[in-house]
Amino acid sequence: MRAYEKYYRIFKLGIQSSLEYRMDFVFSLISAFFPIMIQYFIWSVVYGSSDSTQYFGYSYNEMILYTIIAAIVTRIVITNMDHEMAVDIKNGNLNKYLVQPLHYLRFRISHLFGQKLLFFSLMIIAIFTVILYFSFQNGNPIQIRRLLLFLLAVLLAFLLNMMISYAIAAIAFWLSEISYFFEMTGLMVIIISGGMFPIEIFGPRVNILLTYLPFKFTIYFPVNVINGKLDMDAILQGIGMQFLWIVIMYLISRIGWSIGMKKYLGLGG
Repeated sequence: MRAYEKYYRIFKLGIQSSLEYRMDFVFSLISAFFPIMIQYFIWSVVYGSSDSTQYFGYSYNEMILYTIIAAIVTRIVITNMDHEMAVDIKNGNLNKYLVQPLHYLRFRISHLFGQKLLFFSLMIIAIFTVILYFSFQNGNPIQIRRLLLFLLAVLLAFLLNMMISYAIAAIAFWLSEISYFFEMTGLMVIIISGGMFPIEIFGPRVNILLTYLPFKFTIYFPVNVINGKLDMDAILQGIGMQFLWIVIMYLISRIGWSIGMKKYLGLGG
């Protein structure tokens, strides 16, 4: 069997898996809207109790738009792949992949793309609906070119987040307890990626630091592509940075896994 046929079958298995667990899929859709409602009420109180029309460079409508799109993009790009890989390492499940003619990362990516396909499609439709609503409300029609660049930015953000997860998962070779570690790192990554609120909230010094890290390019950047905060030059530069960070994180993860595999005994427990 050719390599692409093998991973295409794995991709289809991912789709089947998402269809088999329909209730999980429904709950995932519903849970995506709870953070949006909480943020909506918080920002409504903040803006409503002050004479200021802007906070952190965002008007009320811009902040609500950011909150909605960021929550949806977060659901798209977050993979949980690091935790699944770490469990494979700690429980010895990695063995069954090592003895098969499979590339473990390609297997994970193919299966994850299949699992995410339907959810990804519905979330993109939701984003387009929100954007159209705010565009008509503000009298600023969205450009088709910006929509296409947004789709590219989200896809690259998804790939970048997978590479970050792949790198973080390698830490499981050295940790005896992994569950709490990955819960904490997962929440931290979402926050500094702009998944809960714009990173301008952290102040200029932290923003300078985040500029030299990959996280802002997974959520904050794609959101600002579609909400009109970035001009075309900044968008193209950001997409270039996404490509660069995907390569860098892949190389870092390969080094981490190469070193970790020398420690791996495959005994589980």
